[in-house]
Amino acid sequence: MRFKKAKLLGFVIFLFFLACENHIIERCASDYFPLAQGNWWRYVSNDDTLMVEVEPRDTILHVECFPVSFGGNIEYLAKNSESIAEYVEIVYNFSGQDYTIIEDFIMRIETPLVDGNTWEDSLIDSLNVSGAWIKAKYYINGRITGFAYADDYEGDVYTIELETIETLMFPDTMIIDTSHVTEDYAPNTGLVRFHNEAGEYNLIEYDIQ
Repeated sequence: MRFKKAKLLGFVIFLFFLACENHIIERCASDYFPLAQGNWWRYVSNDDTLMVEVEPRDTILHVECFPVSFGGNIEYLAKNSESIAEYVEIVYNFSGQDYTIIEDFIMRIETPLVDGNTWEDSLIDSLNVSGAWIKAKYYINGRITGFAYADDYEGDVYTIELETIETLMFPDTMIIDTSHVTEDYAPNTGLVRFHNEAGEYNLIEYDIQ
């Protein structure tokens, strides 16, 4: 009798892990970040429309990446099996001349997407400008706060919260710039909704190559 119970329990556990494994395989097979030249998305808020377009592939610091235009503002994103990385450049202007303090890629989103996962990454560097040491730090903190199945996208939509803190430190002062954004990603579609200081934007149309 105990042997039959043990066999039944083992079968139930096997089915549980099989279901989990299938869910993970399905999530990995789906592309939540379709970065390819020509892909575009159009978002709308109460009083604004934003066009996002992927431009031809580029290379920065020997890293292949895609320039992505957010209403004309270019962000450089690199995609691999472990993350979506973003190019960060912090420039300090002194007496009309630009000095680059930080220039590197930082992990923006850790992949694959797993509910409850958290991550952080940072870039720190300094430069002597005209006898004064200028230090810069770029910090990002991310977490997946939930997911839910959406019929419109035939899969799970994941919600990601991101906080970025950019700091410039001078011998006698400090400048800190903090931003927060919440982003929703759907399989084989990408970003379908986001909320930042400017408001909430929702996807109304898109084209994926």
